[in-house]
Amino acid sequence: MTDPVLTSAPPPLDLDLGPARQTANRWVADGVVPCAAIGVIDAAGRLRCDFVPGSEGTIDLRTVFFLASLTKGIVATAVMRYADEGRLDLETPLGRYLPDLDGSDAGTVTAKQVLTHTSGLPDMPVESLRKDRPTFEDARRFVAESRLLTEPGQVYRYNSVAFMLLAEVMSALSARPFEEALAERLTEPLGMTDSTFDARPLRDRIKPVRGIGADNRVVQEVLLRFMAQATMPGGGLFGTLGDLLRLGRALLPADSGSAGPRVLSQAAIDEMTRNHTEGWTHVSEDGVEREVRQGLGWRVPQRHWSGSHHAFTHGGISGGRLWVEPEGGFAVAFLTNHWQAPIEVSLSVIDQVYEAWG
Repeated sequence: MTDPVLTSAPPPLDLDLGPARQTANRWVADGVVPCAAIGVIDAAGRLRCDFVPGSEGTIDLRTVFFLASLTKGIVATAVMRYADEGRLDLETPLGRYLPDLDGSDAGTVTAKQVLTHTSGLPDMPVESLRKDRPTFEDARRFVAESRLLTEPGQVYRYNSVAFMLLAEVMSALSARPFEEALAERLTEPLGMTDSTFDARPLRDRIKPVRGIGADNRVVQEVLLRFMAQATMPGGGLFGTLGDLLRLGRALLPADSGSAGPRVLSQAAIDEMTRNHTEGWTHVSEDGVEREVRQGLGWRVPQRHWSGSHHAFTHGGISGGRLWVEPEGGFAVAFLTNHWQAPIEVSLSVIDQVYEAWG
């Protein structure tokens, strides 16, 4: 199955994805991930894709994967639309927009602090998500009742559940439920028709996440129902390679030949994707102190290829990644479906795309 929107007008991108496919194929052959989908798009909408189906059957542009924390970059882009229009001040305490939180610790946090993971709020443990399966309201209540662990804006601590505050702000500013606001502000204008929190209607196109004891169809149905009820703005979206490529193209510079739809001004994109934590360090779970390079909902990677110093990216625990290269004028989407897939899988494939791009 092909994606008519992405394949109808421009000619195919003249790019050899053979080495990238070979790299992905090695990961699949070694049993690290079950399958792989690779896509590259330029500003003009020219596209090149390749697929390593492994044991997962047919894979194409419209195969649905669990995006996990890639959701953060998508939600961040939608939030920036409100800031771009002057409806949201990123440095104003969110209690100003959410009267129910006025006077609470959560109400003192700004959108910028949530987007840079410096809110000071506690996160909801991943094991709690898997075991207790909290609803949207459960997560909202957790955030509203949380006490600050550190002063906002002072310490980097990766936090998924704090994105609930951004969902609430989007809902308040649009006067509609969060998922409808996300559709209105981002996914519908860009044609990301398969990006959804409720993937049950798309179950026939889903490649289930492997490695979490969920290979059983009954368990998969339970997980799909949970994700639909949770509507987690920090990590609950399902989506396709085609949808990610649409977003990547929309975030390429306006002067790079893009004729596609855009949802943000270039100034807003630049602000969203610059490093807001210059000079910060963080001690990771393995005890190693690392530099923090965090944009507004997007990561600003340390690794640079020749001529590239402004790329931005986000990945997810299921192995997917969107990588946008503004200076080169292209975006790379990589999707797979294994819980806690090593980050090296997607980055090694992206390495090969850069080599091919030249």
